[in-house]
Amino acid sequence: MYRQILVHPEDRNLQRILWRTSGDEPVKEFQLNTVTYGLSCAPYLAIQTLHQLASDEEDQFPKGAAVIRRDTYVDDILTGADTLEEARDIREQLTHLCAAAQWIEQR
Repeated sequence: MYRQILVHPEDRNLQRILWRTSGDEPVKEFQLNTVTYGLSCAPYLAIQTLHQLASDEEDQFPKGAAVIRRDTYVDDILTGADTLEEARDIREQLTHLCAAAQWIEQR
């Protein structure tokens, strides 16, 4: 999940990696563009991203947005429904809601 959350371009300088495979090589510099797994802020950023997505897409996917707000822990969703049809509807809304994040970045 973390690798799907883009870091704002102004903050990417804070995620640099210096690398070389041997002492004879010049140092290569890399910059991470997504949230880095293992950072203490990563779970917060993941949850905040999902909550923002739920707010942005609530009009189109109300059941999915409610489940994200109520039944999500980091990237795990545990919810239920009274009928199989309702469960399928929730699953479909969650799938489309999460897929909408791809389009937000491209807008």
